Amino acid sequence: MAEKVILHIGQQKSGTTYLQEVLGHVSGPLADDAGILFPDSIREILPDAIENHEKATRGLLGGEYPWVSAADAAAERRKWPRLMAKVRAWPGTVLLSAEALSAIRSAAVSRLLAEFGDTPVEVVITTRRLDRTLPSLWQQHVRNGRGATAEEFFAVLAEQRERGRQAIEEELDLHLWRAFGLGGLVRRWAAAVGPDRVRVVVNPGSPPDLLWHRFAEAVGAPGCADRLPSDVRTRRTHSGLTSDETELLVALNRLLDQAGWSTFESRALREEILRDGLLARGERGGPVAVPEPARELVRGWAEEDLAELASSGVRVVGRPGELRPAPEGPDGHRPATSQQVADAAAAAIMAVTARARYRPAPPPKSWRTWIRPRTRDSGAPSP
Repeated sequence: MAEKVILHIGQQKSGTTYLQEVLGHVSGPLADDAGILFPDSIREILPDAIENHEKATRGLLGGEYPWVSAADAAAERRKWPRLMAKVRAWPGTVLLSAEALSAIRSAAVSRLLAEFGDTPVEVVITTRRLDRTLPSLWQQHVRNGRGATAEEFFAVLAEQRERGRQAIEEELDLHLWRAFGLGGLVRRWAAAVGPDRVRVVVNPGSPPDLLWHRFAEAVGAPGCADRLPSDVRTRRTHSGLTSDETELLVALNRLLDQAGWSTFESRALREEILRDGLLARGERGGPVAVPEPARELVRGWAEEDLAELASSGVRVVGRPGELRPAPEGPDGHRPATSQQVADAAAAAIMAVTARARYRPAPPPKSWRTWIRPRTRDSGAPSP
């Protein structure tokens, strides 16, 4: 059995996908120089995929993830034993990364930790300020087919947070605040493994490789921080929607739902619009942001989390102050104008329009024959 297991559990939208891609590229030096195994899972089948272990945890925890059906969980059931075989075979430290683990309840935490027996388990939480993560989560929901406006989305978040600590810890459907409420997330895992075995890594957002350097320090591999090609170290793995694009898709999603399009049909249409229309534009507009009426709420939530973090006894890599929302909203944010939304809509229409449908139809064959110049038979006499 491994002598130690490190669980990287997110949060979502805190740079986890970026870190998982980096870890996939640096897994060799990580094992050779630091004795840390980052086990293959996806790359065994898809060499260019971004490595993570979330699907394997679905095979163990099943319905603890509200977004995973029983059939999907059953389909992943074999992956957890395969992953555990690699954990048992490695003599040093094993690093597992699955951001969905930030959303599980205390009973599921205990069930997961029991899989490792007496092996010490440490937890690394990556986090970012709420006025960045929550708008990014909203645009991801819209990209996945939801039709809630930003105002509606933050109203739901406020209602759920008001349900209180106990409800968030116990009710399956309140998983968003189990994952994004940093204070509760730290408290839950510190109670399970001890505060001395929990580290919180702050993602300041820029430069992107600063997150990787902090993460490498947190997992005990600072010597690997520079063992990575520069194009990977500074790469951004997600291309989020801009404010005008998200507003456009909110309206589109509502119309698709009213028209009775299936989930598959709607997803295919959105991806074509995104790939061939919106993401290909040079001028794409500003980033999504917390709507003005919700900014005070978000600042209050962040201060509550910072207070709990300060009293938790866990180690923070980075500066806690970097988790405070910007006073005037994210830099560069401007509300989408009607012209920007119109430009996005025009790009979307062009992306899914088959130009050939609008070309003039060729004239009928009989008409083409009638206007074709007559040719003389070489054997016929001249008139």
